[in-house]
Amino acid sequence: DKLMGMLERKIEDKRVLKLIRKFLQAGVMIGGLFHKSEEGTPQGGPLSPLLSNIILDELDKELEKRNLRFVRYADDCNIFVRTRKA
Repeated sequence: DKLMGMLERKIEDKRVLKLIRKFLQAGVMIGGLFHKSEEGTPQGGPLSPLLSNIILDELDKELEKRNLRFVRYADDCNIFVRTRKA
């Protein structure tokens, strides 16, 4: 719901929003059996990296505000600090 709320602020086309929600609720096949999606995005799906970048944009801004060095692609992230406490 948080992701969809963020998307609704940026995307005006209700058809696109409906399509994204269907993608998120589509479920996955594991070992040939269907499993309903309860939360998150289907891993390995074409939208997963894009949606991760959208939801983690707030994290990027916070890290930049703190002048921390970081590298992130989709939901993979490395944050570089000088000390354990930092």
